[in-house]
Parts: sequence; C-alpha cells; structure tokens
Amino acid sequence: MKVGDIYQEEIQITGKLIEKFAEFSNDYNPVHFEDVAAIAQGFKGRLAHGMLSASFFSKIFANSFPGAGTIYLGQSFKFHAPVYLDEVLNYRLEVIAQKEGKPIFTVKTEAYGPDKLLRISGEAVIRAKI
Repeated sequence: MKVGDIYQEEIQITGKLIEKFAEFSNDYNPVHFEDVAAIAQGFKGRLAHGMLSASFFSKIFANSFPGAGTIYLGQSFKFHAPVYLDEVLNYRLEVIAQKEGKPIFTVKTEAYGPDKLLRISGEAVIRAKI
C-alpha cells in the first residue's frame, strides 16, 4: 500500500442485507422496509441504512485493500444521496497520505451509485498489518 494506490469494488445493497443490518442495529425505521413510508418522506422508494452502505469500507479494508490485519483508527462520512434497495454501489478507495515511517494511511473513501453520482464520501485512517 502506498500513496496514490486506488482500489474499487462493486457491492449490491440487497433487501437481505437491509434486514440483517436492522436485526443487529435495531434500526427498523419504516423508510428501510416500506416504499409508502419512504415515498412519504420524499424518496422514490425503500432506502438502505446509511451506515449499512458505509460499512462496506470496513469489509474492503479487512479483506481486500490492504487486507487481513488492517485496523481502523478513524473514519468520517458524508451522505450525499440515498442508496435504494438493490442498487449496486461502486466503492472507490484512494490512499492519500502515509504517516512517515509508519504503516498508518489516510484513505479517501467514496461510494457511487449506478447513476455515477456520489452517495457517500469520507476519509479513513487505517493501520496496515505490519
């Protein structure tokens, strides 16, 4: 892992994932389960939980980029647009800094919808496996 490295992965946000996230977070907001409730709030249909969609950055760090042994030290998020049921998000991570002499990296984290619009942005600070 070095400054300038980029990793991308596509993940579909399914109804099953939304149900599992609600089970462990206890977030049963009707906008995640009922089109009528979401439409009443001004959306076009059921929404995924923002934190569900954002949680896949952790999955990517742990399994793919850089992989096993990675430790999260911090993460910021901004939610730009809703993520709808069954959308495929393109997660894009870019290493933008490294702490001198340490395996500690700042990574720009972004997720784009199928319409290529930014849905989530932020920065993560991670410690890569030594």
